[in-house]
Amino acid sequence: MDLRMVLGVICGAVAFAGAFNIMFQIYHMTVIDATARGLKHPKLWGIFTMSGNNSGNLLMYLIGRRKYPIVNMSESGTREINRRKKAAGAGLVFLAVGVIGIICTTLL
Repeated sequence: MDLRMVLGVICGAVAFAGAFNIMFQIYHMTVIDATARGLKHPKLWGIFTMSGNNSGNLLMYLIGRRKYPIVNMSESGTREINRRKKAAGAGLVFLAVGVIGIICTTLL
């Protein structure tokens, strides 16, 4: 096996892990937010926002939730959302590093 191929597979795995982490964090943040706003079926909203190719569903949720003010967001919910934002940022770094690595191994 060629070294470039091995590095490409490793970078692909890193990019995949980052993308999966971002989707996982968006799901949980949406569930916490939908619960705090009193929306029915918050887990369904979480699945709805993380599906779709171009994140149009997330945009639809963010626009539609403006009608529902936050009713009961606890301090622990706020801390959990902030923690998940940081974890999503780390996932974004993994995704970027993986994609840059794939591009570099392809061009070399």
